Amino acid sequence: MSTRRSFLKKSLFGGLALAVGGGGLALWPTRRDHAPRRPLKVFNEKEFAVFAAVAARVVTVAGADPVTIVHNIDDLFVTAVPEAKRDLKRLLGLFDNALAGLLFDGRPKPFTRLNAERQDEALRAWRDSKMIVRRAGYTTLRKLSLAAHYGQPSTWASAGYPGPPNIALPT
Repeated sequence: MSTRRSFLKKSLFGGLALAVGGGGLALWPTRRDHAPRRPLKVFNEKEFAVFAAVAARVVTVAGADPVTIVHNIDDLFVTAVPEAKRDLKRLLGLFDNALAGLLFDGRPKPFTRLNAERQDEALRAWRDSKMIVRRAGYTTLRKLSLAAHYGQPSTWASAGYPGPPNIALPT
């Protein structure tokens, strides 16, 4: 009987410690190294900062500007269905959540508070995760970042793309 009580007390204490500590980790603020240059349409400033930090690690070619990349995505998502907006915003929140980082990757800091090397490790952990949700989240952030960068006509020449062909339309 006392063994069961001891187990329950330890379990309750451990659960309480995890809840209190985890709550603190979940509230660790996002570092905002990248600020928007104009009013945002879909993202808030925190989400913008997280996405820009991801874009800075994903699009590493010379001249890539994470702020411009995320502004392009913000413009694109104005026309998205509400569910897509909500899901992307939740993904960004989860990506920068220190508690999720601790539980899944052993890193007790938000993504935006990591140095460049640790951010690359976090991205690889999402990319190579056994959890399909994390792999899909990584793929979404990566593909949106790359598309928003290379979708700009100013980047086409650096990628060796001459631009769309000039096709005469029938009159």
